[in-house]
Amino acid sequence: MAAKFDKITGSDEIFNNPEYIADSLIFNSIESARNEDTHNMYSDHKNVIISTQKTGHKVWIWTSSAIKDDIDMLISICRFLSDCNIPKAEIYVKQDVSQHLSDLYALTSLEINYIIKDEFSLAVFTYKGQNIHSELADDETIIRIDNNNPEHVKLASDFYTDCKDEFRWNEKFERKLNEYLNTELYGLIKDGKIVAVASIGSRTEKYIRIKSIAVLKNERNKGYGFKMCAFAVHKIEDYGFTPILYTHIGNAAAVALWKKSDFKLDNQLYLLKVEDQK
Repeated sequence: MAAKFDKITGSDEIFNNPEYIADSLIFNSIESARNEDTHNMYSDHKNVIISTQKTGHKVWIWTSSAIKDDIDMLISICRFLSDCNIPKAEIYVKQDVSQHLSDLYALTSLEINYIIKDEFSLAVFTYKGQNIHSELADDETIIRIDNNNPEHVKLASDFYTDCKDEFRWNEKFERKLNEYLNTELYGLIKDGKIVAVASIGSRTEKYIRIKSIAVLKNERNKGYGFKMCAFAVHKIEDYGFTPILYTHIGNAAAVALWKKSDFKLDNQLYLLKVEDQK
């Protein structure tokens, strides 16, 4: 018999256990969702499934690692995800559960008309260093982007316009631009334009996520990425939190930057992209 997932709130008792607290580092977005009204949250009182209302396609699954031996429960989760009717879903799950969910989703896709489009691992890095430091040059300054300031919005828009082909934002540029403008966004200004940005995102009880560090393609290998990373680390530590970030495990340049900046690999998330074939 399939498990029944009921809608829950962020105060549900499932969140008050040691395994959840330990996993809140990995599932930073799940923890932040508890305090927002932009997510739908469901639980069978053992597992939690969260889908975002803003983007409509990102789904986070928090579950005990023991579930990988519970085939019936994994199938129930797969079928519940199908019932949610989310096209092109992006499903995030812990690494040690991922292969089991992926295999079962592939099997149940014969029945529910979903197929796996892509799958890869996201590395979770935590800042372990002390006193990371980088000096700005005399002609460089870092500003916080105020999305109520037209000049700031233009600077950010020009920066992301230059990056949109590389980021594959062409069809979703306005949505992604607004997404970043609504984060705590900082830009490194040189010669009147932004050459690098740092975006500070969601937080848990102990951690704040660095959502993104980005540098214009023709301004790379000049230390701007490291400067923005150091700046973001100091900001987060000033708030009394520990910085964390996610990155594609295959992104060698990003991984090298995080390691240079004294971030250590803590764990991995697994991203499974599926597409409705109906």
